[in-house]
Amino acid sequence: MSTGTIQELGEDDCRELLGVGRFARVAFRRDGRLELLPVNYAYDAGIILIRTTAHSGLATIVGNEFVLEADHHDDTYQTGWSVTVRGTAQLASQEQIDSFGSRMPNSWAGGDDPIHVAISADELSGRRARAFPA
Repeated sequence: MSTGTIQELGEDDCRELLGVGRFARVAFRRDGRLELLPVNYAYDAGIILIRTTAHSGLATIVGNEFVLEADHHDDTYQTGWSVTVRGTAQLASQEQIDSFGSRMPNSWAGGDDPIHVAISADELSGRRARAFPA
């Protein structure tokens, strides 16, 4: 029998966890199919910034419905958290890009013709799980 717990997180906790995370997944619909892609991201002042290319599937989230999910788990201590973001995506302005300074997200995949997409969270939800009572 499990003695673990799941704790629902408030928006402030979700924002804090987004700030320490660097890796997420984005789910979206493209050409009538659901897609799920991993992304590197940066978070600051309510904006999630991702780097992609203008011709990637990920660029299609601009103006369309999507969900971003960031998480972390620790196998040793059997703990983890997950934050889900529903929001709006737009091409990042130069001002938004400049505001991230040295904290810009780096795409592991690289690619030519990079663009940055800025995601504003309309809805945040999250959970923290522990295998043992806190």
